[in-house]
Amino acid sequence: MPRLADRMQALPPYVFQSIAWQKAKLTARGADVVDLGISDPDLPPAPPLVATLAAATARPAAHRYPPYRGTAGLRRAVADWYRQEFEVSVDPEREVWITLGSKEALVHLTLALVNPGDVVLVPDPGYPSYRMAGSLFGARTVDVPLSPAPDFLPNLGAVSTADAAAARVLYVNYPNNPTGAVSPLAAIRDWVAFCRRRDAVLVSDLAYAELVYEGRAHSALEVPDAKPYVLECLTWSKGHSMQGWRVGALVGGAHLIEAVGRVEANVNAGVFVPIQVAAAEALGHDHPDVLRRRYRARRDLVVGRLAEAGICIPAPAGAVYCWVPVPGGDGDRVARAALEAGVAVAPGSAFGPASGGYVRISLTHSEAILERGLERLQAVLAPNLAARAH
Repeated sequence: MPRLADRMQALPPYVFQSIAWQKAKLTARGADVVDLGISDPDLPPAPPLVATLAAATARPAAHRYPPYRGTAGLRRAVADWYRQEFEVSVDPEREVWITLGSKEALVHLTLALVNPGDVVLVPDPGYPSYRMAGSLFGARTVDVPLSPAPDFLPNLGAVSTADAAAARVLYVNYPNNPTGAVSPLAAIRDWVAFCRRRDAVLVSDLAYAELVYEGRAHSALEVPDAKPYVLECLTWSKGHSMQGWRVGALVGGAHLIEAVGRVEANVNAGVFVPIQVAAAEALGHDHPDVLRRRYRARRDLVVGRLAEAGICIPAPAGAVYCWVPVPGGDGDRVARAALEAGVAVAPGSAFGPASGGYVRISLTHSEAILERGLERLQAVLAPNLAARAH
């Protein structure tokens, strides 16, 4: 049997693939499983975007290799969006790179920035791919706890002096997955200052920038003179329901974009041009108000049903999740029991070692599906809630 690379010992299975496997096994046995674990938006892209994609695909030249950096039209649209949303000036020629979604960009930027043994600061809880990049490339992951609800902001004071001094990358993600928190600009200023003092890079994941229900999202580039220390990841997956299209962007300091772009150009051949044409239209004309209203209604439904069951959580201010503390504090056990009861939720431990007392519910499902799933989850939680009441 051929041996595998040593790095495979440090790379765990991807949590959502594991949930999909478990769900598939139960479904094969005839079980009806409601999946509230995965975040795969059920709401389709706006019809004009689909029409634009189809029309662009009909052009013969569309099927040639795309520009490595991305089309000039989409890079200009990203720069225009930054100006409109954040009043930030971005150079589309030197400070924007179009990517195949944001997940692979997170991996490639780690390759460009981090040497084996370097410290990468990862939020706990946080999107699992932040941690995965370090596992692949030999970085030392140091967890940064998020302060308790309702803020869920990084507690950098919990990082040791030595680890802070050795940090090369600090990951942040607001609006936040999985907590739904939205960060104030004052907090972002602190993160930029932290990275500036250490010549580290703030990686700001803006995957949910368009999905804010209270307040607004902020870009780290709103902080004066932040660009040399910032890379921001954009994606069209959640704010425009284009997750299967695989299109995103990196925005930040020109020297950082050039470094990550060198990795990107060596690994892939860019994003299909018709997708970039539609993505540019999405930024210019597709205002996600309809999506926001639908997700807000779903958020309110889930928060209300949980409260009826005796679990009160703050209504998340953004993103598409509810972060639910479980009675007894064992999210893994609750997630296993819930799956056997016919509803999949994401265990909190998937988002960090200190987050095992939670489960995550995704709002990317219809109200009817959410109702069915919550009814089954409440049945699993009921014994624990009764025990806690006594």
